[in-house]
Amino acid sequence: MSSSNSNFYRDLEPFYSFVDEAFYTTFYVELPADWTLVVADITGSTRAVKSGKYAGVNYLGAACIVAVTNALDDVSVPSVFGGDGATFAVPEDVVDTVMAALKATRRWGRDAFGLELRVGAVPMAEIIKRGASVQLAKMEFSPGNAMAMFRGDGFGLADKLVKDGDDVQTSVAPLDDDDDSVPDLKSLSCRWSPLLSVNGSMLCLIIGAHAKNVAAADEIYRDVIARIYNVVPINQVEVSPVKLETLEFGFTIENIVKKAKTLPGPRSFTLVRAFLTQFLGLIAFTVKRPLGEFEPERHQKEMVINSDFRKVNGMLRLILDCTDEHCGAIEQMLDTMHDEQRIVYGSHRATQAIMACVAPDVVQNQHVHYIDGSEGGLWSAATGLKLQIRELDG
Repeated sequence: MSSSNSNFYRDLEPFYSFVDEAFYTTFYVELPADWTLVVADITGSTRAVKSGKYAGVNYLGAACIVAVTNALDDVSVPSVFGGDGATFAVPEDVVDTVMAALKATRRWGRDAFGLELRVGAVPMAEIIKRGASVQLAKMEFSPGNAMAMFRGDGFGLADKLVKDGDDVQTSVAPLDDDDDSVPDLKSLSCRWSPLLSVNGSMLCLIIGAHAKNVAAADEIYRDVIARIYNVVPINQVEVSPVKLETLEFGFTIENIVKKAKTLPGPRSFTLVRAFLTQFLGLIAFTVKRPLGEFEPERHQKEMVINSDFRKVNGMLRLILDCTDEHCGAIEQMLDTMHDEQRIVYGSHRATQAIMACVAPDVVQNQHVHYIDGSEGGLWSAATGLKLQIRELDG
């Protein structure tokens, strides 16, 4: 497949059931050899977590996706949110545009949150040369709202090459003093308070199959999902971190300031505009009646559906609202599979979930919600995962 069809992701046939279809070859296609994986992640995540800035880390990770999406007119670029960053699969004719958008986001993240964004690009040709592969699928939450799924060892390889500073990757150049470019973040939203667990804990999991090829890995992942499903129904809203009863509109100074940082113009103007935006949202979601063409009740119901608490980005990532008993049962099951050398995994029990919202067009119900756990969330789970990988390699 050639990059001459830059919108092959937009045209890709989606699947709809994560439990039944996420690990079946039918829905995946090889990423074109002339495409590029672009990786953006926040450096110093440990420091950010310890200083209580992890919500800002999440916000910057979501900002990367928004900036890239808004910089591209007619090209649909698949991306995945990683908690402390994002990864994109990019056709060769828009790589420069994507990198420019992330360069502007890097400057914005430094100014707005004091966080540093590392960005690198790894050509798929290099991934293939090293004997790795990346396949892509698309899961549709609701009409017009979908999320990319990446499988294969090339996804993790690209991340490692960028973080290790390998010379095959093209880093964003140092910020220039005379470069005043700003990212377009108008569709990035922060309306909601942290989501409280209904069942006990937000269980954050990253699970990697220990397998020789994609087919063997798929079989392991399907087994993992089946075993988790025997404990909790992961295709049901009961375990989703996003529930109607816990959605609380966050009309707070913190959220107003965060929204203001995404808007262009003088600070006094952006604060007033952000205040009015949040205030109108508060009214709409309180009275639950249409505001013009915007239907708040429908929007909230779709938020439960349009969230990425289950995803595949080289590994299986889940954030589940579970009882402590269910958390223990799942972790014990994963321990058993780890002892059998079938998987490596990391887990973290959070007290809340954090949500960053991307809403290009709320009137047309175009909105997706990126989920992570509090107290480090997926980053904390990744710390445990890395320990198991080192033990396996040692």
